[in-house]
Amino acid sequence: MKNDFLKYNLEELIEEKSFIDWVLKGDNNDVWNAFIEENPGFKPLVEEAREIVLLIKDDSEGLDEQSVLGIWRNIEQFDANNKRQIKKLRIRRSISWAASILLVISLGTLGLFQLTEEEAYHFAESELKISNDARLVLSSGEEIALTMNESFIVLDQEKEQLIVNDSIINLKSIEGQKVEMNEVIVPKGKRSELLLADGTKVWLNAGSRLAFPSEFTGKKRDVYLEGEACFKVARNKYKSFIVNAGEMDVKVLGTWFDVSAYASDNKIETVLLEGSVAVSRPTALGIGKKEYLLEPNQRATFHKENNTIEIEEEYNVQKVISWTKGWYDFSSEDVRTIFKRVERYYDVKFIVPKGLVFSETISGKLDLNDSLKDVIEVLEDVAQIKCKVKGKDIFIEEEK
Repeated sequence: MKNDFLKYNLEELIEEKSFIDWVLKGDNNDVWNAFIEENPGFKPLVEEAREIVLLIKDDSEGLDEQSVLGIWRNIEQFDANNKRQIKKLRIRRSISWAASILLVISLGTLGLFQLTEEEAYHFAESELKISNDARLVLSSGEEIALTMNESFIVLDQEKEQLIVNDSIINLKSIEGQKVEMNEVIVPKGKRSELLLADGTKVWLNAGSRLAFPSEFTGKKRDVYLEGEACFKVARNKYKSFIVNAGEMDVKVLGTWFDVSAYASDNKIETVLLEGSVAVSRPTALGIGKKEYLLEPNQRATFHKENNTIEIEEEYNVQKVISWTKGWYDFSSEDVRTIFKRVERYYDVKFIVPKGLVFSETISGKLDLNDSLKDVIEVLEDVAQIKCKVKGKDIFIEEEK
């Protein structure tokens, strides 16, 4: 049990997944009871938080409009009847807060309350299809093949043009369309660079896609990422730049950072090189976002399984973005992690025998412009393995 729990306030404890699992499912019951017994000063907060969790759980199922309005009237009556009872002030506020959340949830399901959260963006294709070429999908639906291994896209807002490698695409014809997002889709083995309308530069890694508007017209600059990208954001103190990366958002005014948010990974990572960013995750109750500030040379990891964010020092940030320069620089990394990287770059699949354990981490550097054959030779040398290539499958044998 973490002693950090003793520093939690009421809201933080209610958002703690392990606490909710204990209250609702009885998970780690003995551990929680022992922890509370060892820290009797923590017990009042636990009881208050437990009451709120149970209140939300018990009363949020199957409510109709009249029930919701009835709860709200009861809350108001509760406040009126207890104004002079100072002793119960904290719990009254807590119950009011919890039931207010309940009211928002219920009214939202009944269609009587407009939630402020924006709907999640859905890419033009539900799945990232395997293709030999990267491609640009305009908001009109038109697709443009990006046939080069490394494509360069420049969005000229003033001239309303997209410059793709040596081609110019006029955007005037798609003005007024309801769908305002363009998408760059980069398959395995390819990379792309973009210059957005605000001057932000984006490097998009293999197996990734990015949705972006032809111009940023609102109060913020939203883009949507699946995969990995490195951003050098043009500073604008009036419009924050937000990378929506699945379950984690990264908000900045102007800075340099890398985001890895592959759908197949069990985590989303952000590494900050310069400036400052705020990363956020959904709260345990599914309402709103909880923010964490990140400083240069720090990594934020969002763990999808338990909805938590971990922040730690990253001592070699240049290693993290080495892929933007055509290198994969790795230091004391797990062999399977390196396999996954190579799979994305070269559109291959490593087949590892069941039971084969790589007990040691490895270090080295791969030139991503090298042929697959050259890369495999390097891996065989540093990881002490043997590889047999059959089509797109690479079968691994431990070197004897």
